[in-house]
Amino acid sequence: MSESIQSGFTGAPYPLSVYLPAGYDQGTDAYPVIYALDGDAVNGLPQTRFANLKDILVKRGTKAILVGIGNTGRRQEDYNFPGAFKYHDFLAKELIPFIDSKYRTNPKNRMLTGLSTSGNLAATALFLEAPDNLVFSSFVSIEGAFWQQEAQNNDLEQKMFDALAGRPLPVTLILASCISSCNQQYVKQLYQRMAARGYVGLQLLHTEFNATHVGADVLAFEDAVVRIYK
Repeated sequence: MSESIQSGFTGAPYPLSVYLPAGYDQGTDAYPVIYALDGDAVNGLPQTRFANLKDILVKRGTKAILVGIGNTGRRQEDYNFPGAFKYHDFLAKELIPFIDSKYRTNPKNRMLTGLSTSGNLAATALFLEAPDNLVFSSFVSIEGAFWQQEAQNNDLEQKMFDALAGRPLPVTLILASCISSCNQQYVKQLYQRMAARGYVGLQLLHTEFNATHVGADVLAFEDAVVRIYK
């Protein structure tokens, strides 16, 4: 089904695609929600990112709501800093309350996922939220183009580390990449930087796939779904 929302933070409209799992209308259970950035992007494929991820959830019978967030034309502005500050406010303070008001959602189980440039925000959103304002419980960044904003990423990660001061960080962060000729180098650098910190409670994973930059998306997302929604 289709929805739309106007953001007061970014000043832009965002079309939404929403998938409800089989059985949703017959029950009263609250469901995890997966928020997919680049929801209307096709990336040279036959269908949108939302449709590709939805197909995986259908195939696996995963009991989760999928929200594809559109207006991909703003991806460089929305997913990278400084614009990502306002876009994250849109996600946390406008979009999530909007979805929570319309659907039976589990606020303790939210995933944010992105590919390439949107993979940047799918990781760095954690730095904006920790330690005291965690909105998502899992962050799945696929082929993140971290080279686009490396200095900002490192600065925000440092601020998060300092603010935590050894306190637990009870979330999952999956940094996925191709094996070669992709953003693997930059994904591994961020993974290694964070792994060296020894964050307490953080489930930090680096997964790799023998695929193209775009082709890694469905493989990494399905792998993440298997790990998180066991």
